[in-house]
Parts: sequence; C-alpha cells; structure tokens
Amino acid sequence: MSRFRQTGSAHGGLGEWVLQRLSAIYMAGFVVVLSLRWIAAPVCGYGMWKQWMAGIALRVSATLFFASAVIHVWIGMRSVFMDYLHPSRLRLTATIVTAMALAAILAWSIGVLWGVAG
Repeated sequence: MSRFRQTGSAHGGLGEWVLQRLSAIYMAGFVVVLSLRWIAAPVCGYGMWKQWMAGIALRVSATLFFASAVIHVWIGMRSVFMDYLHPSRLRLTATIVTAMALAAILAWSIGVLWGVAG
C-alpha cells in the first residue's frame, strides 16, 4: 500500500476554488454597481459623501466587499505560501503575518465604514 503525501495548495481543492471565484464575482459586481452609481449621481463634497455612506445598504454591501477581498487574498496568498515556501518555519511566519495583516485591514475597514454615521 502506497502513501501519498499531501503537498501544495491542493489540500483545499474545489472548496477554495469556488470561494475565491464567488468572492471575485461579488467584488466585480460591487465595483460595477458603485461605478454606475457614481456616474449617474456623483458624490461631491464631504457632507454629501458622509450622508451617502450613512445608508445601511451601502455599509453592509461595502463590508461584504472588504470581507470578500480579505477572503480572496487569504486563499491566494495561502496557496502561494503552500506551493513556494518550502521551509515550514518560513511558511508559518508568512502565514501568520499575512493573517494578522488581513485581520487588521478588515477591522480597520469595518471601523471606517461603521464609524461614519457617528
């Protein structure tokens, strides 16, 4: 009986692929809708911007956008680390630093988006 050693990013397989594609579709759709909205009715000035950002629908969809971006980046970077960083200490360090940075970016974006109305 032969043993197979699992290496690289293949361990996540289809689930990671689907999640990355779904996040990409959501982000592309969000950018298109936002661009069309800005073309139709430009937001000029801080007061108008603040009022526009106070809408719950925009804040929820923007939060989902940033969460999708973080998920998308996490899957991609983790796959790169698994495939190209062979020393386990280096891979672990890169993974931890990336996870911490992405968590900080997500926390910051949520703080900005939900702190606007205050």
